Amino acid sequence: MKNKTFKNDLIVFVIILIIIGGLFLFKSKQQGSFIEITKNKEVYGYYSLDKDQIIDIDHENKVQIKNHEVYMIEATCPDKLCVKQGHIEKKGATIVCLPHHLVIEVKEGNEQKQDGKVY
Repeated sequence: MKNKTFKNDLIVFVIILIIIGGLFLFKSKQQGSFIEITKNKEVYGYYSLDKDQIIDIDHENKVQIKNHEVYMIEATCPDKLCVKQGHIEKKGATIVCLPHHLVIEVKEGNEQKQDGKVY
């Protein structure tokens, strides 16, 4: 009887782990559909992740969208930490350039519902 109870508990435990793991994988792989660039706490623009492009932000930073990923390719700040942050693609991921007061955030949803311009 004791051995059968242990087996049932083990089966329930494994099922719960599979469910939690599946939810975690689903949540972590959600990609965004566009980025919002904010400079000095004002929206600079919205850009689709579906279109490969290079965005020049006030001749200080260059952002590249390629293969549904975003990364900073060039910056005039001294430490270049924003360039070192690498590629982002998941909803909520950000690249921040503190010297230039710049934030790039991946968002999900319909671009037309946003209040800014879509480039």
